[in-house]
Amino acid sequence: MSALLCPDCRIEMEAQRHYGVTVDVCPACAGVWFDESELRLLMEIDPLILLSIDDRALPDVQYAPEETVSRRCPRCALLLHPYRYLYDSPVELDSCDQCHGIWVDNGELHKMHEALLAQQSPSELEKHRQAVAQYEIEHQERVERAGLLASLFSLLRKRVPPFSGF
Repeated sequence: MSALLCPDCRIEMEAQRHYGVTVDVCPACAGVWFDESELRLLMEIDPLILLSIDDRALPDVQYAPEETVSRRCPRCALLLHPYRYLYDSPVELDSCDQCHGIWVDNGELHKMHEALLAQQSPSELEKHRQAVAQYEIEHQERVERAGLLASLFSLLRKRVPPFSGF
């Protein structure tokens, strides 16, 4: 299978794997192509993956688009159609009506993450913070218990003579 061409630059994109899912990234403009359901799958696995992918995809310093092009799907070459992510967010993505892939411009993954955070209610954010704090407390308690047990066994090894049999 040959590499896909960037909808903007018309150059070959590079494949990147995240959690077993391969996405295509343009080395020039740092746009990212997600095939059908790849974006949703990655977000279900790790909600912070958007930030990671966006941080790894860096545009070429010399990239300067000369003209606005009609974006075409890298899979089936149909025109891509713009739509708003989450309807009321400022993020605009492009999708293919036939193969259902999504084109995300450089930097838009960060904006998508911010839009998702903004949609969480204060109670959901507080629940999230409480869950993280509870996890940290439980983890610290386990570490302290393990330290106490290690100290106890060390003390017992020093005080109790080894079993010598008869």
